[in-house]
Amino acid sequence: MTDYAEIALDVPLRKTFTYQSVDHLKPGDMVLVPFGRQKKLGLCLQLHDQAPTEFKAKEIIKIAYPELLTQTQLQWVERAVEFYQAGQGQVLTNTIPSYFWDVKKIDKEKMPSHRGIKWPKGYQAQKVELSKEQTLVAQAIHTCHKEFSVHLLHGVTGSGKTEVYIDLFKKCLADGLSCLFLVPEIGLTPQMMSRLHSHFPDQLLVIHSGLTPNQKLGQWLQAKEQSPKILVGTRSALFAPFDHLGLIVIDEEQDTSYKQDTRFRYHARDVAIIRAKSQSCPVLLGSATPSLETYYLAQKGVYHYHELKSRFGNNQVDGVKVIDFQKEREQTETPLYLSKAIHDEIDECLTAGRQVLLYVGQRGHSQNAYCVTCEEIQLCPNCSVGLTYHKPGQRLKCHYCEYDQKFDEICLTCKDKTLALIGFGTQSVEEEIQTWHPKVKLSRLDSDVATTPKKLHDILDEFHQKKIHLLLGTQMIAKGHDFDNVGLVAIVGLDSGLGLPDFRSGEKTFQTLVQVAGRGGRRDEACKVIVQSFNPKHPSLQYGIQKDYKAMAGWEIESRKALMYPPFSRLVQIRFLSTSIQILDRFLNDLSDQFLDQMTSEYSLNDLRVLGPVDLPLAKIQGKYRKHVLFKVRRGLKLQSFLDYVLTYLENNTPAKVTYQVDVDPMSLL
Repeated sequence: MTDYAEIALDVPLRKTFTYQSVDHLKPGDMVLVPFGRQKKLGLCLQLHDQAPTEFKAKEIIKIAYPELLTQTQLQWVERAVEFYQAGQGQVLTNTIPSYFWDVKKIDKEKMPSHRGIKWPKGYQAQKVELSKEQTLVAQAIHTCHKEFSVHLLHGVTGSGKTEVYIDLFKKCLADGLSCLFLVPEIGLTPQMMSRLHSHFPDQLLVIHSGLTPNQKLGQWLQAKEQSPKILVGTRSALFAPFDHLGLIVIDEEQDTSYKQDTRFRYHARDVAIIRAKSQSCPVLLGSATPSLETYYLAQKGVYHYHELKSRFGNNQVDGVKVIDFQKEREQTETPLYLSKAIHDEIDECLTAGRQVLLYVGQRGHSQNAYCVTCEEIQLCPNCSVGLTYHKPGQRLKCHYCEYDQKFDEICLTCKDKTLALIGFGTQSVEEEIQTWHPKVKLSRLDSDVATTPKKLHDILDEFHQKKIHLLLGTQMIAKGHDFDNVGLVAIVGLDSGLGLPDFRSGEKTFQTLVQVAGRGGRRDEACKVIVQSFNPKHPSLQYGIQKDYKAMAGWEIESRKALMYPPFSRLVQIRFLSTSIQILDRFLNDLSDQFLDQMTSEYSLNDLRVLGPVDLPLAKIQGKYRKHVLFKVRRGLKLQSFLDYVLTYLENNTPAKVTYQVDVDPMSLL
């Protein structure tokens, strides 16, 4: 008799809830259950005959949605739960659309009508002859299409990785298998969707945050039909309900956007590998600048390594020119944000009828407001970060909690009217361009402008159609875009990230430089690249200028090995937050004395290192004090057992006024 069922509910707990079963219930059914004084929806994970000993199980009210997930899907989700030691319900909310978690919608007789997807136009499918290099890669990966394997496709920018993906998609569909194609940000999906739709007009789906809930629901239900499809999207697309997978592609695998930093803190690349292993299909990780962890595992033979060394077709980039802006400022005392050489190259490029991409390392107008009298930076009252000046509306804004105030030149500390603006951002560079090049048609692309997916798409579309001469922006212009008329790429403010307390800062700087530089020279005509820096001799910049990934990787790996950072360890960061610094400090003192000291004595230094508890670099965000403990766990050690040990202690000993966040393999330590 299977009289009882284990139900996963959307609550922040690492456990399921036992209820009395009902007729015809199966694992994968969504059910309505009583939970305290509420009614909640949950997913049936397991049926059994073991009555709970500590309480009387309540009865399930009814089956709300039968067969929502199949056994195949339940199995790989359970593996993701185990990998991260996460709550089943919170993982399942990524897997099942929000519609099915809404109690108010249970009694509706039919699903809502959902609007179709408007596919971007403009790309005409052309038969592409793969190069010998591309053909060998595609063949090697396709031979593994019905078994688990992980492949790194390391191809220089413009080497034709997308052509390899499309060839593999065609092979999988011919075999009756579906494919998942992940890109890091929705800014990449319109161009990619146009291209893919031209090749697969009747077999394409898309899921990303720019869709309405009903559109997402419609795409999810079509994926559930199990006819062979290609689904392209951002990290949430990874949870699509395909049973018969032939391939998962993670493009730009190094991108930090694949990491989710709320609730279920997963990395899409790692969950893709978990899913592929469960469903016996290959994973293809594509990048011109792979993450050090991925590259290291490929070099060790854990992953298959494939390399595309040549740019596809006639793509070409001139040598990179470097400007030491500190030296130029000392010699000329220029008040400009951009070197005169960049302004001259902009004029020359525009005169030739080509377009310009200008990357700026930070948004806003001025990075900080500085008081000349008391020498204090104006800080956010809720966060331990400086306020950034935004010229529209003359506001000082916090980029972490959205606090803002009028800029009236009065210091918050000493009350003198002696505030001065220092630093620069996209807004101030935009002003300078408009002053020096008044006839240029310019658009700015950052999160202050591209507030919706439509605005983002419209700006990129206008640049593609050459209605915009110069596109100025932050990371949004760096990734994956294929622009055919760019004659100049200028990069400024890139080295600002090198001062951050982040062991990945050098790697990220190198990756951004190579990615931005690779946006140009993607057709027959060459492109110039200029990098303006205050620290041009830094190894990350030097290796990036030379596009020497392997030298950068060797330099980084040696320094990380000495400090036991990834790829030589797995990191677990536990952040502790409280509105009371006294309560937080008291708890963390007890944690050190009663748990951390004992735990570290049980492991050798080669297996485990513990840093903290200490303040996070951003020690206060949104009114909460923040401290953390960082565990470096030797790669190869059973991480799940270690996590369970730590989390069990925290679940039983953390006071009510302290919250904690567990982040496995964090991408930022700020």
